Amino acid sequence: MDRERGSVTVIGIVIMMLLTSIGAALLLLSKTNLEISANRRDGIAAQYLAEAGVQLAIAKLKTDPIFVNQTKTNNYVMTLPLNTKSATRSYTVKIGPASNAANHNERRVTSIGVVNKASRQVVAKILLPTADVQIGR
Repeated sequence: MDRERGSVTVIGIVIMMLLTSIGAALLLLSKTNLEISANRRDGIAAQYLAEAGVQLAIAKLKTDPIFVNQTKTNNYVMTLPLNTKSATRSYTVKIGPASNAANHNERRVTSIGVVNKASRQVVAKILLPTADVQIGR
């Protein structure tokens, strides 16, 4: 009977170790899922920032004739940091002539959005209207 009392203790310790390892595995799985979700959220936010950079470039090209002339031959780079308490966000927009374009009214816009560790890039080719085209006639 004395030998059986020791075996119950060993079985109890083995069961406790098993439960502890299952708990640790579940904790690791939860942490991994949380990191995956955060990376996906940051990637989507970075994509939106990159698209916002392209929209900013389009708006600036539509409204600022001096800016249009500046970007005809040279690249123009804007970097806008948007720091908040929860994340570091920024986007960089590069606007310049298209590399192989014979048309001086064509611009290449490259926008890179960054949120924490996620980064997304959007590239757009913009064709500006020529001065001799009359709209509405």
